[in-house]
Amino acid sequence: MLSDWWTATTDSAFEQGDLFTNVQIYETSIAEAPTADKPAKVEVKASLIDAIIVTQTFDLANTKATEVLIARVLPWKDFAEAQYQAGNTSVISKGYIENVRRGYIPPLTILASRDARPPLPWSIVDFRELTTVPRSLLAHHIQQPGSKQRLRLMPPYKEHFAQAFARYFMRVGLPHDVQQFTTEAKEQTRHLNKK
Repeated sequence: MLSDWWTATTDSAFEQGDLFTNVQIYETSIAEAPTADKPAKVEVKASLIDAIIVTQTFDLANTKATEVLIARVLPWKDFAEAQYQAGNTSVISKGYIENVRRGYIPPLTILASRDARPPLPWSIVDFRELTTVPRSLLAHHIQQPGSKQRLRLMPPYKEHFAQAFARYFMRVGLPHDVQQFTTEAKEQTRHLNKK
């Protein structure tokens, strides 16, 4: 039973790990490039997504943060279908699924399913799909009919979620290839196998 991952809340305060359904976000794109004497023309597209708060709870306390970082949440089935259609056929393999479960794919983390109300299927958080929304947008959202109750991750799952984001965000790409280490390390330790 995985019910200890979540609690349902109607709390007006926000915490890291709060999951919102059908949050309206705004995506911008350049419709016309800027010139020396004219700014760019921007198109704005509104869409509804399920999202989880990434911003730390202590930054949300006492309304310190006016902007809230959220990550898109997709049911595993929808995520896998989209990935497969985009050419990632490994998404249906046992190895890929196991790597997601173990946290070996840095931009992804899983969220456990929940049968009680409000229900949630097994889901994926994709840290490549982050957006910032005004805190006031979330405050308005939870006042709407059908949006008052939301799910909140419980400890230690909330900390696990935060750690997954930290692992993804703190990665460092080295400017030099350290592949040579593989060859040299084998050469330097070859004598150990002969004893």
